[in-house]
Amino acid sequence: MEIGLGVFSGECLPLEGKSHTEVLRDSIAQMQLAEQVGLDAVWITEHHFLASGYVGSVLPYAAAAAQATSTIRIGVSVALAPLYDPVRLAEDAAFVDVLSGGRHDLGVALGYRDIEYEGFQTSRRDRAGRMEELIQVVRQCWSDGPVEFEGEHFTRSGIEVFPKPAQPDGVPLLMGGHAPKALDRVARLADAFIMDGGTDSSVFGNQGHNRDLFDRVSGTLKMYKEALDRHGRSTDNVRFYMTLGGFLHDDGADAAWAALQDAYMYTRRVYGDWYGIDPAVYESWYPERMSDEEHAQRRTEVMLGNPDELLESFERLREIVGDGLHVMFRCKYPGIDDGATRCSIELLGELRARLR
Repeated sequence: MEIGLGVFSGECLPLEGKSHTEVLRDSIAQMQLAEQVGLDAVWITEHHFLASGYVGSVLPYAAAAAQATSTIRIGVSVALAPLYDPVRLAEDAAFVDVLSGGRHDLGVALGYRDIEYEGFQTSRRDRAGRMEELIQVVRQCWSDGPVEFEGEHFTRSGIEVFPKPAQPDGVPLLMGGHAPKALDRVARLADAFIMDGGTDSSVFGNQGHNRDLFDRVSGTLKMYKEALDRHGRSTDNVRFYMTLGGFLHDDGADAAWAALQDAYMYTRRVYGDWYGIDPAVYESWYPERMSDEEHAQRRTEVMLGNPDELLESFERLREIVGDGLHVMFRCKYPGIDDGATRCSIELLGELRARLR
């Protein structure tokens, strides 16, 4: 199995006491540290129109990461496909792949925030069709010869895109989602699946919490393999990517939660807003307002501790999925001090070494 570091959103919160430029430069240095400690990838994520400075320009961010590193893979998880022109996305991703020497992975997903569709002059109604057509156009752009495509949303003819990706088969295209239709789409069109282990999208909008992680992984993997089988694709050694939140600390789980709790609950309030939860519910999602029972519940949603404490959980995930598992472990959160984040990354590298 593999462990990557994520997700880099580029956000800058006032409590960090740094300029946005400093926070972004810290993040690139953290990516360099991830490479030094033996992690397999770093992952960058996309959203738009947020006062926190969430970076929507994921391919430039990935290019900066590629220039600052030499061996670690540079992934996007995920680009919001319906917002893109397919030719421009193909060009930008190919550029990152060439610059990095063939180390780029591109994850895509539909998105779900209406303001993002409106800001890019598209609509939620068209998102699935746009993404399906975009993937077809992008793959043609990365192949030899001119692009010839006529669809409902995109039409391109007689152009050939250069440079081609450095990877002979093109940049690996990964795809996120959680509904059965989404898994079927992944099986038809993508090279691998990305499961959101950090936010349980099927129930979060109703209850604001996640279900058991291991049950979700097992059930999702089963549905994905069934979809692959329906489309005549191999289910042997399936590549299965998943996001997962948490934090590592030398002093164990309690110390890790103490370092993470403010930042983690910030992300829960943000997602509460995005998922349409009543503000009266999530306005109490601050550590100092939460009961001991609520703290205990939230701690089950993330992995906390030192490498000794987390090893068993990672081994259990590998037993469920197999060696094709790639965990995008999020110990990079907005608002957490750079020093604490770097310590967590170093410990994550120790955990990775024990899983080889």
